Amino acid sequence: MTCEEFGQRADRHIAGDVVGAVDDDVAMLAHAVTCSRCGSLLRSVRALRAPTAMPSLPAGDGGRRATRRLRDQLARTGRPSVRFGSVETPIGRLFVGASERGIYDVTFDARDEGRYIARLARRACDVTADRHAVAAALEELSAYFAGELMRFTVPVDLSGVTDFTARVLRATRRIPFGRIRSYGEIAHRIGSPRASRAVGGALGRNPVPILIPCHRVIAGGGGIGGFTGGLPTKRALLRIEGHAVSATVVRKTP
Repeated sequence: MTCEEFGQRADRHIAGDVVGAVDDDVAMLAHAVTCSRCGSLLRSVRALRAPTAMPSLPAGDGGRRATRRLRDQLARTGRPSVRFGSVETPIGRLFVGASERGIYDVTFDARDEGRYIARLARRACDVTADRHAVAAALEELSAYFAGELMRFTVPVDLSGVTDFTARVLRATRRIPFGRIRSYGEIAHRIGSPRASRAVGGALGRNPVPILIPCHRVIAGGGGIGGFTGGLPTKRALLRIEGHAVSATVVRKTP
């Protein structure tokens, strides 16, 4: 197993795509013994896969101090405190969550705040409604869907993904409005030309879709490929950006 393969497998464990615990993954454990960098990543994956429920703590100043200490400890394992809000768009209601570093999550399919909080609890130590904390992102998203914005400027927080996924997402974020790239092109851009399938997997775990436009990445030959928000949403986003899209094919803009 190479370091890149280790990172790709770590991505799948974090996303819950692998059956069984990370400590049951013999190939990963064997590689981690020989590579200190991947050994450190393994410890992070263990922390991210651990239960996240906040215990019941006493009320009052002592309880609040204990809660802050616990949140600080969880944040050090890679789980930030997240504040969120939502916005209605032509493709439905979007929930947007932010950490202190930037936008941490964009979700298409949460039916209500309770479901959104439950979904995000695996990746955050505290999830609280606070529209003001994400106001800039909500404004940019509204402007995008109104046809008034072509480039997002709000910072994003990719601390919850592995190095491989971060490389894929950074390359994807550089795709201009109205343009598309193939999975193979992204693989070449990150220096891993044979990793097209792994690129697709990483994009499927994009925590901030639209802001990082994974909908602009398609299969070779113009096939529409996949999308974490579902193909109808991907088609809608591509059409907003001026592409001719059928059920399975995208025609590239010159």
